[in-house]
Amino acid sequence: MVVAPLKQHSRIGVVVGFEYTAEHELEEIYSVAEGLSLREEMVDLCGWISENTALPLAVVVRAALPPGMDTGSYRVSGPLAGWPWREGALVRRAVARRRLGAAGLVAAEREKRLELVPVLPAPEETQWATLLSGANPGFKWTPKQKELLGSLMDRGAEYPAADLLSETGASRVTLTSLVRRGVVRLEQRDGPSAVWATRGGTEDSGGDPATGEMLRVLDGGACLHRVPSKDTFSEVAALSRSAVEQGRQVLVLVPERETAERLAGCLRRELRTGYSVAAYHSAVGRNRGVIYRCAAKGEVDVLIGTRTAALLPMRRLGAICVVDEPNEAHRAEPGYEGLPLHVREICLKRGELEGAGVLFLSPAPSLRLFASKDRVRELPARLPEDWPAVRIVDMRGSGAALSSTLIEACRHHIQDGKRVGVLVNRTGYATAVACTSCGAVRSCPVCDIPLVPYDESRRLVCPRCAYAEEAPRTCSACGSERMSPTGLAVERAREVLSEALGEPVGLVTARESRRSDAPVVVGTARYILGRDWDVVMIPDNDGLLLGSGVGAVERAFRRLYFAAEAAAEYLYVQTRVPEHYALRAAVRADYPGFASAELPRLLSLGYPPFAHLADVTLEGAEEVVRRAVESGLRSGLETGVRMTGPVPVSRTGDSPAIWRVLLRGRERAPVARGGALAARLATGTRGGMKVRVGIDPEEV
Repeated sequence: MVVAPLKQHSRIGVVVGFEYTAEHELEEIYSVAEGLSLREEMVDLCGWISENTALPLAVVVRAALPPGMDTGSYRVSGPLAGWPWREGALVRRAVARRRLGAAGLVAAEREKRLELVPVLPAPEETQWATLLSGANPGFKWTPKQKELLGSLMDRGAEYPAADLLSETGASRVTLTSLVRRGVVRLEQRDGPSAVWATRGGTEDSGGDPATGEMLRVLDGGACLHRVPSKDTFSEVAALSRSAVEQGRQVLVLVPERETAERLAGCLRRELRTGYSVAAYHSAVGRNRGVIYRCAAKGEVDVLIGTRTAALLPMRRLGAICVVDEPNEAHRAEPGYEGLPLHVREICLKRGELEGAGVLFLSPAPSLRLFASKDRVRELPARLPEDWPAVRIVDMRGSGAALSSTLIEACRHHIQDGKRVGVLVNRTGYATAVACTSCGAVRSCPVCDIPLVPYDESRRLVCPRCAYAEEAPRTCSACGSERMSPTGLAVERAREVLSEALGEPVGLVTARESRRSDAPVVVGTARYILGRDWDVVMIPDNDGLLLGSGVGAVERAFRRLYFAAEAAAEYLYVQTRVPEHYALRAAVRADYPGFASAELPRLLSLGYPPFAHLADVTLEGAEEVVRRAVESGLRSGLETGVRMTGPVPVSRTGDSPAIWRVLLRGRERAPVARGGALAARLATGTRGGMKVRVGIDPEEV
């Protein structure tokens, strides 16, 4: 990172290479920001990401620099008489321009009286709660006070107060009551609340010895370890313990910030005294800049972060661990912070460039990773010790949303005092058209994915190749006239269950939470699968299994698998395709069996993981879109890149307004260059057109 002149003013930039030509006159570099400069391996990684995502290099490099950095402030190094600033003071560019004028500011920069410097945001003060040793006032504790005291003790006897209350659900009143009784002290501290010292004991008492598997990871290369979800934290702790005892840093990537905080607390207890653990995510705020610098200096031994941490600099990086590898939150969607590339790909390349070991953890990894035998070696899998009893309810011949079997089972279990979680499709829209008699699904004859209702007409459309047909009145397999859309909405499932059971049913989604402590709770995947239940029910398995996306079957398998993990005793699944290989493999915890059936199908169709895709969305009039695609995109594609579309995917009034083009090829880089070519279509297009490009999207 350097400060150099550009158009008479100092600018902050990053030198990524050197290119000398006779017609270019070199300018003097004013200074180098050593503490914020990137290592060569990181610059190479940024270049690789740029090439494989169709993003400008500057955008990727910016993602590798400290967040919240101020690039518009000067340090006063030689104040003149009459200046209102002292030596060493910081002054904003706009303030200096108003005071000195445009010409005076240029002169001050040229004479180096004002030096442009990158400035990280000042760290926030954080209120910490500390459990006082020896405090035993003999009061009678309320249940809430006892729970909060236990939680504080579990977190090492001191913890940021706001995080403690947020993670435990306790009220500020409960914490204040403990302060008044003299068992807890509140104090303000400088620095990030997400950096902690470990408290796992001495050399003789802390943790288990390093395992052979973890030592293999530290030897370099990438490893996949299929372990039950409940064992994930212990696996991360084993890897971290092995690495830090060798003097190396560990970068752990998790899909959500709540997981980052819980894992940081776990490692703080598990690792021996004398190490440091940091959590890095959006909620850390201004303190992310502090954590960034600590990690770059090697002052953080284990850093746990969300996808934005994938490019954090680490001076002694020894291992990278990706938790819940197939989770789609590991990839940034348009409009969200982070890069539109799954951290799986970033970590594989980063481990290769920096010589660090990479460990992927998941009981049901992505097929993209599992099929990469040439890049990733698989460690011996650890199968789940406990698995629920599974009941598959055959819904062929029934048009009911919930079967009598499911309702009676639900009534029986709640009478026994068991908690029931009901998993329902996120959107609740129809995802396919199936025969209610035999379960046959209308699929595209070209792409082998279910056809979906296009609008209120009776037309079914393939979202990939635009094949369309009238919705059939009879089933081609059995002749039945009972053809109906699949899909069950959350609210509808809750209403039916509540009416049948004669008592209120809870609801938990991203938007609302009602009666979440009820014996029966209906919710979406994130909120049902993230908790423990005695019984889990999936009333609309076909809405998942028969989705129209290329990876719909794989996502359905994972949700079924995780639903079985969340169920302590019983799992009920309603379906009209009870013999589907993904369903049968999931309820047996047979991931290799599922992969051996699904991978050949994807290979025969040329789908990922045996191809790379660019998903191009274009918004504009049909004539404008088709002309731009044919003249500006199709003719410029490299050999080996195939194009499908444009396909209309939504309507405005009577005319389609949003179109989709799919680029496909065996190598990612040519497909990405095709995506970059598509992104340039909007430039200079008459009639107005918007273009959005996704390279290797997780869901197509």
